[in-house]
Amino acid sequence: MSGPYAWAVRNRVLARFPAPVGGSQAGDTTLVRVRHAGLCGSDVAKLNHPWQGRLPEPWYPGHEIVGIDAETLGSVVVDPLISCRSCHSCDRGHVHLCPGLRRIGWDLPGGLADRVRVPRNSIVPIPHLQDPAHGVLADPMAVALHGVRCGLRGRSGRLGIVGGGVIAVCTAVCAAEAGWDVHLLVRSPSRSHQLRQVLGRHISLHAAGLPACDAVVDAASGHSDAPVRQALKAVRDGGTILVQNAYAPRVALSVPLRDVFRRSITLRGSFSYCRADGHDDFRDAIEVIRKGGDWAALMTGHRLPLSQLPRGLKDLTNEAHDRPFKVLLTSET
Repeated sequence: MSGPYAWAVRNRVLARFPAPVGGSQAGDTTLVRVRHAGLCGSDVAKLNHPWQGRLPEPWYPGHEIVGIDAETLGSVVVDPLISCRSCHSCDRGHVHLCPGLRRIGWDLPGGLADRVRVPRNSIVPIPHLQDPAHGVLADPMAVALHGVRCGLRGRSGRLGIVGGGVIAVCTAVCAAEAGWDVHLLVRSPSRSHQLRQVLGRHISLHAAGLPACDAVVDAASGHSDAPVRQALKAVRDGGTILVQNAYAPRVALSVPLRDVFRRSITLRGSFSYCRADGHDDFRDAIEVIRKGGDWAALMTGHRLPLSQLPRGLKDLTNEAHDRPFKVLLTSET
């Protein structure tokens, strides 16, 4: 990476300028004044640690964006997926599989700045949200919704979820609404206490292990295959394991494949979200958030000024009992 934005990222200091959208005509874009930018786990991994995978050149972090449309002055959330709209995948609504996919906050300028210029059709008004800041959950909720809809294919039964982070909680909310008997594996006692208060009695929490499940969602992933091995231990023969997050580069499955497939287990991935079968995962996710619950406030309560990115990264990676679910960086202008 080169240039002032790259220098700012390397030095953990946020650049303050409206970066252009690559490949878009000015008349097709609008300027969004960033109010809140969520720090995603994928951002943290790349900002805090040497990343073994490839990054775009340059890389622009920050894909969970809530702001003010400079033209309408309305509160909006930004859909970060920009597809070609003409390939076979796009025709089927599988925009996440578009070979020409570009992503705001990845290879296009993202929300870790005071302002960002985005395609006009990427902004979604959110006047109906009780707290506009809850809009930063639209992306992880869309990931969760996509997994439940497309990865589990409308089945029901007992669903186990490995993980206690934002994706796991969003998946639990979506799956419970879809009729699953949801069991969430959360090892942190303090986090379990928080979630018991906001998720209600419809979702069971476990600290040591999951009961036998018809399907298990791996919403933890990370730098070892421990979560997917936990899922294999919990899923019944003939069941499904859905890997909701992307593992770090070079993580390999240490379980013999024979031991997986002789049990007729379906092991599948669920990447990002789509607009297939008459649904739009991202916009539908906003509706799930609007219907709400105390879980949205819990996951968006840790807010810092935009200039305190280093502190936000530290807060998300500490091992303290009060580690936040997510950090929201809030504009100071």
